[in-house]
Amino acid sequence: MNKILLLGGLLVISASAAAQTSRNLPSARTLKADGHAGSAALVNDNLLPVQGTDRGTSFWFEDFSGGAIPAGWTNVDIGSAPTDPPVTFVWSNDPAAVGPSALNYVPSSVFNAPGAGDGYVWANSDRGLPAAPVQNHLTQLTTTAIDCSGQPTVQLSLSALIGVFDLDASDFAVVRVSTDMTNWTTYQLFPCLVTGAAAPPCSRWSANPENVIVDISATAAGQSTVYLQFQWEGLWEYFWAIDDIVLSQLPDYERRIANLYVAHVDGGYEFARIPRNQLGTSLNLGGDVINQGANDQTNVTLTATVTGPGGVNFSASQNFAVIAPGETVNMVQVATLPVGMQEGTYTVDYAVTSDQDASEYNPLNDVFTRKFQLNDLTYSMDGVGIHPAAIENLTSMGSNSFTGAADGLEIMTYYEFRNTATVYGIYVEITSTTVPGSAILASVYDTLSVLGTPADFTSPLAQSDIITVTAADVAAGRVLAPFLDPVDLTPNAYYASVRLFSSANATDIRVVDDVTVAQPNIASLIFIPGDQVYTNGNASAVRMVLDQNISVSELTPLEGVSVSPNPTNGLLTVRSINAGTHTIQVLNALGEVLMTDRFAGSTSIDLGSFAAGVYLVRVSTPNGVSVQRVTRN
Repeated sequence: MNKILLLGGLLVISASAAAQTSRNLPSARTLKADGHAGSAALVNDNLLPVQGTDRGTSFWFEDFSGGAIPAGWTNVDIGSAPTDPPVTFVWSNDPAAVGPSALNYVPSSVFNAPGAGDGYVWANSDRGLPAAPVQNHLTQLTTTAIDCSGQPTVQLSLSALIGVFDLDASDFAVVRVSTDMTNWTTYQLFPCLVTGAAAPPCSRWSANPENVIVDISATAAGQSTVYLQFQWEGLWEYFWAIDDIVLSQLPDYERRIANLYVAHVDGGYEFARIPRNQLGTSLNLGGDVINQGANDQTNVTLTATVTGPGGVNFSASQNFAVIAPGETVNMVQVATLPVGMQEGTYTVDYAVTSDQDASEYNPLNDVFTRKFQLNDLTYSMDGVGIHPAAIENLTSMGSNSFTGAADGLEIMTYYEFRNTATVYGIYVEITSTTVPGSAILASVYDTLSVLGTPADFTSPLAQSDIITVTAADVAAGRVLAPFLDPVDLTPNAYYASVRLFSSANATDIRVVDDVTVAQPNIASLIFIPGDQVYTNGNASAVRMVLDQNISVSELTPLEGVSVSPNPTNGLLTVRSINAGTHTIQVLNALGEVLMTDRFAGSTSIDLGSFAAGVYLVRVSTPNGVSVQRVTRN
């Protein structure tokens, strides 16, 4: 079944692209592989690896290594209807126990907290339900009293993994702190974990694990009796896992950088492979600095230094006189690009400094590295193979991801063209689980077609033949789909698309989705046949090819197949000189499979019941494929 979330936020396409249109889009939450609900907008802000710890001197901790939820803690759901299973926290020492509730979202299928194998607790909002529950759950896990007397400051830290669908974690997955179990102060744990139209750096899934750090001194410092309550209100979310809860004093001086970006266009879109003729004269560089210490940070400077081929070296920086405890500041800088930049990989090193460098508690999170590539033959939003290995984070989706999308699922990635360029085809990165014999149809669409109401996939600007995926393609991890005719794309915004065919899940195909760097919610979309466009995907690996040397000859054609007469009034004879059993399919202009059969040698098919128009007759064997266009008079 489909679980649909209608978005309320406006979708904004960068003004620099002069995009044709925009509209509100929902997110799909249906995974056929699990039989019910599945992964929605797959966007993950994973810019900072977990390195060391930001904790001061600890005086209380719970690592859940005791084999159960600690004695005396209360664990209730006071919200769910009696007809629905309650959502309470349970103990586990299996990091993969959360997997079914991640609903095939690979980055969250195993809880990666360092101590998860010794025990953690998690609440399953999904519950394996085939449809949304009647009403919200209100889950509360409350500790026994904790002595914070003598502590001038109190910092709460924990490892967490959470995914939301209906209600924002920023407001509804919180910790409440009390000294009397009557009066509670609420603290946000996930200030940028939201549903719907999440824009970078916000997302729907937390990092895995998210190193949560909260200053609760205002309520807990110096108090002899302190209670912590982890409260989660949700309807049909994913899950929330918690481990290694620590109370400590705040470090005297601790800052970190987060939410970094490197972009050649506006609007939050980040492209990892950029043709040089699509560069302007500048590069957007920026990010956040967060003060998580007990004292002011003064004379703080965040610097981004870009180095690359040919001795390229330039930088941008921003200074902040004072950052108060708990404050976040943002660097927004535009760096002028050097003339004559060469093709190749460029490294962007971020570093933060201040007057307090010598006293910094954890210098590991004061530096971070990003990469991008100038590549005149390929334009890609995804950075698969370019990101530093320590941060690359990939998932996938495909023909077995969504109910009703085994044949015809459209996966699209957004591109902005600053200057006119000729595009010759599309590369799509596929997973090793893709089955040879699956197929794709590659297209380029104007944004008006994709984002219009209704969406229109009948008028591509360019399109390939239907390409059968071979064992060699799966081994290489990619499929090339040359266009029948190259297309000149003028300055504007477009979607590169692949339509997937699996013969009713007999030969499934999955496309890689790069979730390393958060992208705007319309950066990657899907279209479910007979349904609508959804905001699924983050940076799907569907790439524009600007290399004129690609051709259909790089594919595996099946010779010796004839289809006659053409045009036809209905009856067609299909012959093949090849031995063995052949699969024959008839598809319409949308790529929808209208007829499937098998034959050896020759067969007859009747198009008499079909409307006049152009159809594709696709004949395939394990050794190749022949696709011929037939006109039905």
